[in-house]
Amino acid sequence: MFHKDPIITFKRRSEKWYSDLQSYSTEKLYHKPLTNQWCLAELYDHIIRVAKTYQLPNFQKCIEGDIKKGKRKNSIAYLIFDLSIVPSRTIKMESFPAKIVSDFTPKVLEREALENKFKEFIAETLSKEPLIKHSDKSLKHHHPFFGMINASEWFSLIEIHMRHHERQKKRLEAITNKKAL
Repeated sequence: MFHKDPIITFKRRSEKWYSDLQSYSTEKLYHKPLTNQWCLAELYDHIIRVAKTYQLPNFQKCIEGDIKKGKRKNSIAYLIFDLSIVPSRTIKMESFPAKIVSDFTPKVLEREALENKFKEFIAETLSKEPLIKHSDKSLKHHHPFFGMINASEWFSLIEIHMRHHERQKKRLEAITNKKAL
């Protein structure tokens, strides 16, 4: 269920993902359907990497007033942030600049390291609550797909990104369930 408060929404989704992560067998977590597709462990690492290298730093820039000007918030951004509609769209990593591809490309971590890293990611993200509650909505930083968005919207992108990958996660779970790993 969608909730307008980005902290509550993130907390619910991240706790579900963490619970799922803990429940996967090792075989299920590391099973790659095809050599060019991610396994569940890589998907989880990708979520963490995007948040830590892109979403949270840009959130912080809004908080600090380090504004990068760009086009206004566009209609896709209104669908996503105001109506909570996440379009079903595949985004190819190759469409991003090399630095972003490098930052966003997941690694296969050992299970314990991945679980610890995901738990730390949740705690770090939730620690931003006081900053969100007191953020200036007029301070915005440019996003290449959405235009100018504020700190609350940058924070919301973390959960939205998880929601965007939900179909991929479910597909990977279904594949491994069929293989009875």
